[in-house]
Amino acid sequence: METGRRLALPALLLPLLSLLCAALAQRTLTGRSGARRGARGRGRPCWPWPQPGRCCLPQKSSEPACCPPDDGPCRALVPRWYYDRHTQSCQEFTYGGCYGNANNFLTFDDCEKNCWTIKKVPKLCRMEADGGPCRSHLKRYAFNLSSMRCEEFIYGGCYGNGNNFRDLQSCMDHCLPERTGPLLCYSPKDEGLCSSSVPRYYYDAKTKSCKEFKYTGCGGNANNFVTEMDCYNVCRKAGTQKPRINKPMNVSRRKVMRKLIKKPQMYNLKS
Repeated sequence: METGRRLALPALLLPLLSLLCAALAQRTLTGRSGARRGARGRGRPCWPWPQPGRCCLPQKSSEPACCPPDDGPCRALVPRWYYDRHTQSCQEFTYGGCYGNANNFLTFDDCEKNCWTIKKVPKLCRMEADGGPCRSHLKRYAFNLSSMRCEEFIYGGCYGNGNNFRDLQSCMDHCLPERTGPLLCYSPKDEGLCSSSVPRYYYDAKTKSCKEFKYTGCGGNANNFVTEMDCYNVCRKAGTQKPRINKPMNVSRRKVMRKLIKKPQMYNLKS
């Protein structure tokens, strides 16, 4: 990262500088044409900046959502998105325009695409460890959402919450999450809008396999891979299993189920 001397400018200019920093940061990330640029793009990641240092883009990491959102010290009002570990979803926040951290995305779609690898944690394990008001001294384990580990704590013996396990293994079995696959792997095959005939591969979630199709050259969706190996690396190696959704049972169905449980039917089998 380049270094530069700080500029001694009047404090009245800071709001304007904050807006300029935000504009530069956004332009560097997206490029003038709107296409995402990498580290070798024309835009520089940092500029000499006053109060207290430099206008910098947040650095991307393999798992940016380990950090809470950081709006930075500048005063711009830039709408951005961050991944909230507690709700396990992408949320909007207002970015000041400089500094901050990697948990900072231009759009909701950018946030979702970058954070599909974030491990999912059961709701009970997202609670903070609570020793309770009593005075016993019991060694227990709770899952720490920040470190993504089961950690020892002292339980007083009463109250507290469900994030409380007698041994380390029980905590790990219940709270250590499994990765889910990227949403793009559940997108349907889309051949696009143009008239070319380019061989590509897409992931078929029903058969859990990668299949060849003809891509027309423009449009389409992200479920589009150059090689079969690329397709499998993204959609199978990541452990893509569509999450199960427990639909609420309606009242009439509940009554039927209760009757079946209480009074199981007897069937006479004819020989």
